[in-house]
Amino acid sequence: MAVTQAEVLAALRRIKGPDLSGNIVDLGLVSEVLIRDARVYFSITVPADRAEELEPLRQAAEKVVKDLPGIAGVTAVLTADASGRPRTSRPPESRRVQEARATGSRGAPAGGHAHHGHSHGPAAAGAPAAGAQGRRTGAVAGIRHLIAVASGKGGVGKSTTAVNLALAFQANGLKAGILDADVYGPSQPKLLGLSGKPKVGDDKRLQPMVGYGLKCMSMGFMVEEATPVIWRGPMVVQALTQMLREVNWGDLDVLVIDMPPGTGDVQLTMAQQVPLSGAIIVSTPQDLALIDARKGLNMFRRTDVPVLGIIENMSYFICSKCGERHEIFGHGGAESEAAALGVPFLGAVPLHIDIRTLSDSGRPIVASDPESLHAGIFREIATRAWAEVEASDGRRPDPPTLHVVEQASALDVVFKDARYRLSAEMLRVMSPSAEVQGHTPSQRVTVGGKRNVKIRNLEPVGNYAVRIAFDDGHDTGLFGWDYLAKLGKEKDERWAVYLGELAKKGLNRG
Repeated sequence: MAVTQAEVLAALRRIKGPDLSGNIVDLGLVSEVLIRDARVYFSITVPADRAEELEPLRQAAEKVVKDLPGIAGVTAVLTADASGRPRTSRPPESRRVQEARATGSRGAPAGGHAHHGHSHGPAAAGAPAAGAQGRRTGAVAGIRHLIAVASGKGGVGKSTTAVNLALAFQANGLKAGILDADVYGPSQPKLLGLSGKPKVGDDKRLQPMVGYGLKCMSMGFMVEEATPVIWRGPMVVQALTQMLREVNWGDLDVLVIDMPPGTGDVQLTMAQQVPLSGAIIVSTPQDLALIDARKGLNMFRRTDVPVLGIIENMSYFICSKCGERHEIFGHGGAESEAAALGVPFLGAVPLHIDIRTLSDSGRPIVASDPESLHAGIFREIATRAWAEVEASDGRRPDPPTLHVVEQASALDVVFKDARYRLSAEMLRVMSPSAEVQGHTPSQRVTVGGKRNVKIRNLEPVGNYAVRIAFDDGHDTGLFGWDYLAKLGKEKDERWAVYLGELAKKGLNRG
């Protein structure tokens, strides 16, 4: 005989509330109970700051339902309620976090000039707080930072931006992955040209799919492309939890989470339950899109997630015939909105057919055309975003002193506690570009013939990176302080790998 909702609720009344008074049903903490094919799904709303402490409560609730006759499985999840108030029917809106946040220095917007100085006062309410590290409870093993890429509405190019941003993090020398959290409309398999189903490893965890060296997990790998996912909130949250925590991600510096568009229950629950280091908002310039972007930004503020900045996508269009710039959706809307809200403006991405066609064919522009202007824009945005992550973590390094030496054949990089000499050849062939960083060895393009290359110019970018121009015309590499330090520390190991690749591919240093 099939179990009923009444029987499930009766069993759950045996579980006391968070403070051992009353029970979780009568306190209004249990969501609507869903029963599908003898499997039971429900969520329990608890105070956000006690979510980790109350994990035993979730386990106890799951067990009492699992013990009922005829139950094939139970999925119970904790829904964090920042207000701490009991629920009657729908979860109440989370309390507003304090508007004043610690401020940090801001870099230059993409395509613009460096801004020197800082943001101060209430206008910087969205700036990352110095205590972000302490907020990341329930961290995912092996992953240092999780960054949500979100939008207030669909149709602004969020998923395309997310995958190129993840590839740009990788191009900048970070170990990166991407989680497609848009369960109802997954895009990442197509954007990365991936197909098939993930395998289960010896540890019983799913192995992520890999495209261009980028680890990826998506509901799109689990269902056919034309098959709709018809799930309610708790089932979606459980699926996302499994894709995040039951996947063998390995060691990653950053996992980009391509969030669903909008600000509904799923988005709010993800913002509350996932230990995010920060969020990036994607918008187009027009007022209608900015209204929705503001809603998305405020959702993260309400859940105490640092907003790392805003990206303006489809910012302008350059005519391929006359070269004239057309601002189809208006000019500078997202940059102005970022200034008004006191959050960084990370950069502007133009509307260009190459970004669209390459994305549609599963070849994101950062990976497939790394020397293009547009790939460079994404790498600059990734560098700025990473600087904000480090600032929120209290880890932003002081800028090093840079000296071009040995007749422009080397660069001395002097940090407060370390000094490295990097050859111009090494900097050129290991430029933070997708042509030489990330990917699998077979996909990576190994650059040879640069033995005699010289440094032509250094151009500081904000207070977090330097652009190095070489005398062979290459000037698209943006070297963040973190990447320069990594090159210095791993110089011998990286050089040995590079020489091995040259030999294997029949190339030479020139």
